[in-house]
Amino acid sequence: MGEPASSSRHRGSNLPSLPRLVLLHFGVLLIFTSWAFGGQAPWARQVIVWWGTIGMGLFLFVCLAHRPADGRLHPALRLLWPLWVYDAIIIASCFNPGFREAVREGQVSLVLADPNPWLPSAAVPRLAARELWQFNGIVLSCFNLLLVLHRRQLVRQVLFLIAGNAVVLAVFGTFQQLVRAPGLWFGAVKSPNEHFFATFIYHNHWGAFTLLNLCACLGLLFHYYRRGGHRDVWHSPVLLGAVATLLLATSIPLSTSRSCTVLAAFLLLAALLHLLVRVVRQRRARYEPYAGPVAAIVLAAAVALGGIAYLGRDVIAQRSRLTSEQFTKLTADGTLTARAVLYRDTWHMAAAKPWFGWGLESYARVFRIFNTQRAIEVWVWSPFYAEAHNDWLQSLAEVGFVGTGLLALLVLLPLASVRWRRTQSVIPRYLLAGCGVVLLYAWLEFPFANRVVMLTFCAVFYCAIRYAELDANLADDA
Repeated sequence: MGEPASSSRHRGSNLPSLPRLVLLHFGVLLIFTSWAFGGQAPWARQVIVWWGTIGMGLFLFVCLAHRPADGRLHPALRLLWPLWVYDAIIIASCFNPGFREAVREGQVSLVLADPNPWLPSAAVPRLAARELWQFNGIVLSCFNLLLVLHRRQLVRQVLFLIAGNAVVLAVFGTFQQLVRAPGLWFGAVKSPNEHFFATFIYHNHWGAFTLLNLCACLGLLFHYYRRGGHRDVWHSPVLLGAVATLLLATSIPLSTSRSCTVLAAFLLLAALLHLLVRVVRQRRARYEPYAGPVAAIVLAAAVALGGIAYLGRDVIAQRSRLTSEQFTKLTADGTLTARAVLYRDTWHMAAAKPWFGWGLESYARVFRIFNTQRAIEVWVWSPFYAEAHNDWLQSLAEVGFVGTGLLALLVLLPLASVRWRRTQSVIPRYLLAGCGVVLLYAWLEFPFANRVVMLTFCAVFYCAIRYAELDANLADDA
């Protein structure tokens, strides 16, 4: 894609206030959303919609300010054509409602309507429109970073903001967990879920959020270690980065998120191996012994692991017992788990309307038709699912293969636009590793139902793309 934001051929490249304005807008959105219950509270969602609308306005202004001198559209816009098509499909679905409201015994309920079967439809058009508006606000607010960050240092500053905010949240949540607070904000707010952490209502959402930030910390850590230029490691940003990484890593098992703890362990193990290989190569290149430094690094990692295990010993023991009990029950019954049945039923829902799905934000209302899990006793309600606990399957059920494919292209097109062979920095690779892990995790949970996870994912992804572009351009100039 080149370097549109900094090229002298683009008008408005001499607007120093524009990057600051974009960074201010993004910083406010990130900090507010993460501390306002991860954006899950209804009032917080409304604020996100309003503030995201400003981000969309900034996007239009940036595109006009950085338009090429020949009057053509900004070259970065070609990366967003899947979003424009996706928007058109969702907007069209709002004019083809799949359900209608009916009043029965004084209660308003939804009943099947008769939509045009050849066109996309929305179960509840107002909900689909609101969710689409919020989605565009988040995506475009983050895409602005790709447009205006014209130096790698600016990208790193954004990463410091993202990771620093997460570290403060991790410290806050760790103290909250250690004092056994009965609710959010040290018990000031009752949590609707008993497994909460920091300001996040659901521990697995905190886990996904932390995985993204953990990779951002690792990327910055290796960057400053590789760059050198300091007297020793104790007088460099490496030590601070290691402490921040350790704080984030500690928070994941404390949050009781088992799956994210396993994923974080794999990430940290890969980073440790990366560090050991780099140390061995450096020492060999200078004809110096490497056994001592390698042993010191392994010992430090072991001590850090022991510290994490000690702080989270009660939580780890409790979750280990639960895992053992669940595995024993599954082995004894020999039947599908409730989660497997949920996935199967969600797939049946997606297969019923494979092209465009049942409409954005329709899952909680439509899935009742396909839910085969029934109450064991007549006085016990059948389980209700607002989310599929699998973002990929839920996307297929709500927006079909067409909508899900467009969302995938929204990620694949920027990836394909970068000349990765010319990119030498480890920062974009670690950032994309975090994004890839969360996309993998979305097969087991619903991380993207959380607004700040979606916001952080988009920001980290576009920062990775922008940093890789700038790094490749720098290699060309060398």
